[in-house]
Amino acid sequence: MEETKKVKLSERTSDRLYEMIVDEGRYGPGSKLPNENELSQELQVSRTTLREAISFLVAQGVLEIRRGRGTFVAEELPASGMDLTALSSLRSRVRAKDLFEMRLIFEPATVALACQRASAEELEMIRKKAERVERIAAEDGDWPLADQEFHWAIIKASHNEYMRHLYPIINSAVNEIMQISGNRQQMLETALGDNRVILEFLLQRDEAGARHAMSIHIRHLINTLQK
Repeated sequence: MEETKKVKLSERTSDRLYEMIVDEGRYGPGSKLPNENELSQELQVSRTTLREAISFLVAQGVLEIRRGRGTFVAEELPASGMDLTALSSLRSRVRAKDLFEMRLIFEPATVALACQRASAEELEMIRKKAERVERIAAEDGDWPLADQEFHWAIIKASHNEYMRHLYPIINSAVNEIMQISGNRQQMLETALGDNRVILEFLLQRDEAGARHAMSIHIRHLINTLQK
């Protein structure tokens, strides 16, 4: 029960922070948020809850964490007017298997597009994101968030606006599943191994290989969730 309350509070906090950024315009694109102490006091939540809310918005492409500098609003926000309250309802209803089957439909195609369209700089960014997942996992840090950022970098490199708008909706549900999953260690091992293969094909711009590797990755996750 306590965990459920905690998740709901972090979701409400992310909703409120999103409203402050998008609906109220208090923090424009590229602007820096107040420090953690100030923001947690303003929102009347703990720093832990605030960090969870920020992590959620980072995964949605609304915020960016710049190491040593702070948290910033993204230069380009995802689909305007996105109703995070409605997404909370979606997260509560969707089944994990259905969610990952949805990813199975569009992420292999997306990574194939990234092979075609990614610039050299975008491929380098994807490589750095994959390395960051490895590093954070080794430090026992928040590897699910880093892994989501790796996939988000691939989505952006596809240069397909519909996929850019769809991914945050699906990813919000993935974020909740990761919080309650009992197979996090196995999911970590799966993510690390599969990410290396996906990255290798991406860097080679091998569309068929990347598509197949992404499909296998998501099937691995579906199998892990069923255990």
